[in-house]
Amino acid sequence: MKLRKITRKLLLGLFITSLLMTAPEYKVHADAFNIVTLGADLTDQQKEEMLQYFNVTEEDASIIEITIEEESKYLSGIASKSQIGNKSISCSCVEPTNSGGLNISLNNLTWVDENMIRNALITAGIENANVKAAAPFKVSGTAALTGILKGFETSSKGEKIDEDKKIAATEELVVTGELGDKIGKDKASGLINEIKIKVVKEKPESKEEIKEIVEDVTDNYNYDLNEEDKEKITALMAKINDLGLDFKKLENQLNSVANKLKETLQSDKTKNFFSKLWDSIKNYFWIESNEDATAMDIGVTTFSSLIAILAIFKPGTLTYVFTKRPKKVTLNIVRIIAIVFIANSAIILFKALS
Repeated sequence: MKLRKITRKLLLGLFITSLLMTAPEYKVHADAFNIVTLGADLTDQQKEEMLQYFNVTEEDASIIEITIEEESKYLSGIASKSQIGNKSISCSCVEPTNSGGLNISLNNLTWVDENMIRNALITAGIENANVKAAAPFKVSGTAALTGILKGFETSSKGEKIDEDKKIAATEELVVTGELGDKIGKDKASGLINEIKIKVVKEKPESKEEIKEIVEDVTDNYNYDLNEEDKEKITALMAKINDLGLDFKKLENQLNSVANKLKETLQSDKTKNFFSKLWDSIKNYFWIESNEDATAMDIGVTTFSSLIAILAIFKPGTLTYVFTKRPKKVTLNIVRIIAIVFIANSAIILFKALS
């Protein structure tokens, strides 16, 4: 009896094994972590073109569609209706990775650029991924981030992204883009990243402290930003500050963006230094008077005062360049001019302290 049961089990096992070995092999979705998002309003032909651009087929990637309603969910109240549009066109191909950082390439997206997308993804908490964003024809690309984030979440290697992070990342993209229209995309990305580094690192406790950071950073550059621009940046940074991002965790990513855009910003810092110096010199001589004395004004005033004091006690030292034996009247004229300089310095310092 036992022998018959054992024999029956062996035959059943052999039968199942033979079925598995002879069964036809079917191709499944590759990895299920390569995700392609397609704009829902594209034609079938355009969707096919995008799959070809991403070098994938329906068989080797998971494909999802993004509707205009999904895009509007995050962009409404942040971007204008003209920026959002009324059709979902932008597409993306997302592959989360275990290392290598964020590798981003764009095609036919005219308003957003790689640095803007990278900054937004860092805010959203994405550290490593290969990302392609494109469209079959030229579009602004404002809504591209929505598809990228959904693609990352849908991937088996991705993870759920906090809603507040999505909102902050989307607002960062729009604010940077609008700033880029005024000062240039790279400058805007670099400026926003520099402010974000200070906010995430210092964790200000109030909106006033955030505004001070924004003012401190923007004052380093000769950019024509008005109060509305600074208010938008401050509001964005308040959202980012509320996310409680870990600076140590993001430090390498943030510094990578800063290093990439360092030359662009550094040249503007140098220009701004000389611009401020010239403004302070004009302010000192009352050619152009400012209401509030700046740090540069104080520096120019202090330097001028020291030269004036030297001129009073050692006038010959200053006139030596022109003549080795200055007349007494010349020395007295130098002293008088020096006294006028000191009086002027006193007025400027009084204005600064009052």
